[in-house]
Amino acid sequence: MPRSNQLDHAFKHTFAKLDAAGGDIGKLPLPLQTVAVVSSAQGMIDNGGFRYFFENDWPGQPPYSYFVDAYRRIGAVDAAQAFEEAVAVFPFEDPHKQAKKRNEVLERYQDDPADPLERLSDRVCGNETIWQQLEQYVTTNAAAFRDA
Repeated sequence: MPRSNQLDHAFKHTFAKLDAAGGDIGKLPLPLQTVAVVSSAQGMIDNGGFRYFFENDWPGQPPYSYFVDAYRRIGAVDAAQAFEEAVAVFPFEDPHKQAKKRNEVLERYQDDPADPLERLSDRVCGNETIWQQLEQYVTTNAAAFRDA
């Protein structure tokens, strides 16, 4: 999707602030956290579905509910629900902290036509509505993306 100038500005602003915070996303205001989380997650999912998203640990190993909540904040309710269902594919506690176990589950579903992550990815991967909802979120929270 071609990005608007406003969304491009929000990305640049957000990631500059994240860099200035030493990569600690928790130091950013919630609107910037939301843009960082959704844009990063959606970029990965658009490139390879939930499988690609779950293959590696995220910096700081945030719980996957952090991502689900960010999608909900921008109004991407179906994507958030698909995310929750994808996380539930991992039959153990704290999957966000257990890359080895996640990859074992992913390997079991490799080339399996019944792979639940494929079906769930179809709801999120390439879904342009999510980028539109993120842009609307940026518009609604425009003050957070201005330098003081």
